[in-house]
Amino acid sequence: MSLRYLLIEDEPPARTRLKRMVAELEPGAACLGEAGDGEAGLDLLRNHRADLLFLDIEFPPEGAFGLLRRAQEMRLALPPIAFVTAFDQHALEAFRWAACDYLLKPLERPRLAETLARVKPQAESPDLDLLMQALEASRQHRVPERFTVLVKGRLRVLAWGEVSHLTTENRLLFVQTPEGRFVLDRSLEELEGLLAPRFFRTHRGAMVALDQVRELIPDPSGTGELRMKDEGRVPVSRDRMAELRRRLSDS
Repeated sequence: MSLRYLLIEDEPPARTRLKRMVAELEPGAACLGEAGDGEAGLDLLRNHRADLLFLDIEFPPEGAFGLLRRAQEMRLALPPIAFVTAFDQHALEAFRWAACDYLLKPLERPRLAETLARVKPQAESPDLDLLMQALEASRQHRVPERFTVLVKGRLRVLAWGEVSHLTTENRLLFVQTPEGRFVLDRSLEELEGLLAPRFFRTHRGAMVALDQVRELIPDPSGTGELRMKDEGRVPVSRDRMAELRRRLSDS
């Protein structure tokens, strides 16, 4: 019997990409429905019996935590769940404990193939109590939306969503925002894991927000340069070029 699945994810490009990848790996699979928020997601769960639910972690109004809490209150029977998440490996231990599968963003075909191979039609519903505990644990690892920098003795509050890129110069880390360029008292090594997958390390001294990239300019030597939407220029090292090309093509 062909796989039947549901998809709850608030970013249309991410939904499109996941459906395309599932179709390539499981040609007979059918998406019974997709939703971009919790209300539409509950309607899907009420009205469809599926073999698998691909569930994002963060979406309006309350994300997976709120959706599953309401499903628990409504006594809905859920299919096996594969969380689609950008959380780090420490948070993902909670999902292993709850006997759920998970897929890290950006999705990789071999990992998705493993998930599809494990799906068994008519499998038992997941334990919602365990799922809620797993999600609560994962929320402790959420990337903060804002950060602060010290400017002339005052703390300036900035948003990661507005950051274009980060670069190091003379042992200082600079963060580029629409408000200007500020020194940040952190290290790229520390931030690389915290800000993935939205940000990508292009060089030992640079990291960029992938959605702020305008153009990749390769060099015959194998290195390259990124031109950002704010006209900033960021170097790309030879060993990062292949992965950067893949990430840009998948985004």
